[in-house]
Amino acid sequence: MELRKLTMDDYEACMALSEYAFQFTMTEDQLEKRRQEFAKHNVLGVYADGQVGAKLQIIPFQTYIHGRSFEMGGIAGVATWPEYRRKGWVAGLLKYALEEMKRNKQSISFLHPFSFSFYRKYGWETYVEYKKYKLSTSQLPAKKQTPGTIKRGNPELAVLKQVYDAYAARYNGTLNRDDAWWGNSVFVKKGSKQAIYYDEAGVPQGYVFYEVKESKFTIGEIVHLNEEARQGLWTFIANHDSMIDEVTLQAPASDMLAFQLDNPRIGQEVMPYFMARIVSVEQFVSQYPFASQDSPVQICLEVEDTYAPWNEGVWELNVAMNGTASIWKKGESVQEGQPDQPIRLSIQSLTALLMGYRRPAEMAQIGRMEGPATAIQALEKAIPYRETYLLDFF
Repeated sequence: MELRKLTMDDYEACMALSEYAFQFTMTEDQLEKRRQEFAKHNVLGVYADGQVGAKLQIIPFQTYIHGRSFEMGGIAGVATWPEYRRKGWVAGLLKYALEEMKRNKQSISFLHPFSFSFYRKYGWETYVEYKKYKLSTSQLPAKKQTPGTIKRGNPELAVLKQVYDAYAARYNGTLNRDDAWWGNSVFVKKGSKQAIYYDEAGVPQGYVFYEVKESKFTIGEIVHLNEEARQGLWTFIANHDSMIDEVTLQAPASDMLAFQLDNPRIGQEVMPYFMARIVSVEQFVSQYPFASQDSPVQICLEVEDTYAPWNEGVWELNVAMNGTASIWKKGESVQEGQPDQPIRLSIQSLTALLMGYRRPAEMAQIGRMEGPATAIQALEKAIPYRETYLLDFF
């Protein structure tokens, strides 16, 4: 068994494994498109008996966290031939992937799990969920007159990016999309039809990707920067009422659509979605914008991380009054009873906290971290509030 980076010579073997493991078949055009993407990704594999027995890929992304763009490694395409499963090969690949991402300064990693419990073992944790809606035509928001205008058609990418970037930066864990991602993923997966809402001054304030088929209005992505744009887009959707029976969409977990309806009894589910993992505590925290403080704050964290041993140990976190931070490792552990007891937590818990998915007080309440109450309160004040969201899939 040999674990190594794969090259373009391994492309056909990797695609054969993906088609088998994920039960799909690609056309020649799709295979060629995947070939181009494969060349840009960091693909790791296990060789056994002269063939690729298991593999995964690290897709280079950037993600917004508190308005800043962080380098992120997206783990995808994790697969093993059935005759090689349960040999610990995926565990080896994930550990290798963490080392690779650390070397490449990708301080955070995301993945879409087939099993949350499986990836929790390796340090990933749930970081985002979304609300899934289904509305009948009679349940749609009331049509409202707005001062702006809707334009259907094929808008310029620059217009869509202007709206999306402003929207995505309001959340933690959204992708900072480049042009290639718009072309290869967004336009392909979100719906063939688009409409943009422009305000009275002609400035784009929202858009919707959608499909209308078999009396169903499927929203692939809806983004609005203010209430006027939200109302304008929903009025546009509601104007299809003679053509459709239902509308489906996804929205942030905090979305207030139901509350804003005359009849809030609509179909809605909250769905856990992606997982995240801090790859390097030092790299990630050094970039992280903490909340402004009345005075400098010092907090000790004892982090447990079996698969990324460079994160294990006691760290001293210093947050300046302007929210900038520095962190350095003090040692491997602190004995009970000694002064300056640290907050003890796993890399999963630390990830959930710094992504903004969970708060220190509630994590302490459910036993996912422990430490002096004063230190937990200080961490509570230091971590800014911002909701997590992700509109993409990989």
